Amino acid sequence: MTPEEWAGLALVCALGAMSPGPSLAFVLRNTISGGRQRGLTTAIGHGIGIGLYAIAFIAVLSGILDSFPSIESALRWTGVILLILFGTLMLKSKPSEKIEQDDALSDNAFFAGFSLAFFNPKIAAWMVAVYSQFVHLNSSFGTMIGMGVLAFGIDAGWYALVAVFFGGSIAKNLQNKAQLIDRIVGSLLIFFGIYLAI
Repeated sequence: MTPEEWAGLALVCALGAMSPGPSLAFVLRNTISGGRQRGLTTAIGHGIGIGLYAIAFIAVLSGILDSFPSIESALRWTGVILLILFGTLMLKSKPSEKIEQDDALSDNAFFAGFSLAFFNPKIAAWMVAVYSQFVHLNSSFGTMIGMGVLAFGIDAGWYALVAVFFGGSIAKNLQNKAQLIDRIVGSLLIFFGIYLAI
């Protein structure tokens, strides 16, 4: 992958992580209820879940491209359409209700963060949208691992920042501005999808 492609992947991963949703709400909830340590543990668990999911998905995607190289173009167009669709849905988003999680699950902050990321079926569609643009035919093993580590680093890093710096009133302000943040992120995703199409 070129440096520009790595930068593009990092940007899209950051937009996905920063978008308000169940993960953000859960990290904030654990931080407010259990302190920064619990919030950081949740963030690391979530990041590892995303990273492992990304590596597994990239390996499967690479195997499909190796077996059926003719579908590479169709897969990329599917990803572009999904990026624009995600962006459009975010532009139309409405303020979400407070996310409630099972207290028994949130007691184990690491496992809760990991589960929220790794077992979320919506992540699969996001992975198709993102990695279909960056996984190439004959991508090296090192590149695939690097993509997963990048996803982990950005995801865990963002939620760690949330846990450390966005507790209390800042967290509430962030949640109150969720619709505005969704619209900004949605616009950027649409722009990125159009850019890739062009």
